[in-house]
Amino acid sequence: MKATELDIKLLRIEEDSMRTHFYRWELMRYEATPVDVSLTSDFSYRAGRRLVSLRLTARYTTFRNQMNRRLLDYVVNSEFELLGPDAEVSVEELVVDTELVRLMLGVALGAMRGMISLRTANTFLSHFPLPIYNINELMEPIMKTAVEITA
Repeated sequence: MKATELDIKLLRIEEDSMRTHFYRWELMRYEATPVDVSLTSDFSYRAGRRLVSLRLTARYTTFRNQMNRRLLDYVVNSEFELLGPDAEVSVEELVVDTELVRLMLGVALGAMRGMISLRTANTFLSHFPLPIYNINELMEPIMKTAVEITA
């Protein structure tokens, strides 16, 4: 019997210790200047396994001595399994609804917010939690690059 609903499972979410980096020298030299946070995302699909991986990177920077200085690069990898009619599988790509992308971003961002809070607890960065993002605004660049799929 064919499934009528999408089954999405969060298989794992974890800090990417190889890409996460505290810039300790810059942290020591911090002079109470404003801290900026930028966010990047990268989706990938593993053909045949129906796994969507999402890598989120939060980059904390500050401006000191007329240069932008990195304070923290924090990277989280999450992996979702998608099964059901809303996830059409071909050999090399997976087509998902934009609501699923919003859901995956929301889950990963929420987890990342808590993970950053734990890792920065004993530093001045604890006063700069990951901002609350409007998922619709985060989706705009993704939507601009998406290809319209018609049946």
